[in-house]
Amino acid sequence: MATKEQVEERRRRRKRLMLYEKEKGGVGSTGTMATFAHPLMHRGIPIIFIEASLSQRDIEHAYGGRHRVEPIDLGDESDQEKLITIIDDAPEGAYILVNVPGGRFEDLDRVHEFLRFAIEDEEDPLDIDVDIVWTMGLDQASRATLDAMLAGDPPGRVLLNLPAWHGPPQKFVLVDAELLAAVEKTGGDVFCCPALPEHIYDMFRTGNIGLDQIDAGLSRGTRARFRMWQREVEEALGELF
Repeated sequence: MATKEQVEERRRRRKRLMLYEKEKGGVGSTGTMATFAHPLMHRGIPIIFIEASLSQRDIEHAYGGRHRVEPIDLGDESDQEKLITIIDDAPEGAYILVNVPGGRFEDLDRVHEFLRFAIEDEEDPLDIDVDIVWTMGLDQASRATLDAMLAGDPPGRVLLNLPAWHGPPQKFVLVDAELLAAVEKTGGDVFCCPALPEHIYDMFRTGNIGLDQIDAGLSRGTRARFRMWQREVEEALGELF
């Protein structure tokens, strides 16, 4: 029987694919992905970014010089195959973070179906954990697409993000007990992604400065605000990794 230390070591060495999904652009999934990446980088965990939202290049511009960033069109079958190759080639313990464009459930489900097959393939199964990080909007379309995704056998646990930049959790009136039960059924959880202070977010988004380098150019007061945000991130996300 494996010891607790052996189980933890296997978990640490296992690769993880995180799909950052939403119903439409503008809800903050890119900011959520950058927020998740930040504590992983601080822990020295290998990160590979997949930019599948091809109309934007925020991640590539901010991190491309220091981290691997791969543009992929998930609607293209050959690019879906490329994603599997990237996962195979990733080092042990790597996190592969995929910025998925908003769209219809049918588009998301085709990607999920391919991943499910790769993971469950009896002859050559893909050995990886999968998380779907769903950034919730405030409108009915976000809830309807999420309901369809949850009913369509997602290929991993669903982490439901109620981002702080949209307001407190009670503002998400479409998140009810039925939805929470469906998320829990996947092995997932609910969290509230902390909002990066607006003036620091502008440095990331318009100044193309990665969050792993941003504190070098901050004043002492702003650096303290940034580190306060870092602590909030660890408290909000620490148990999800």
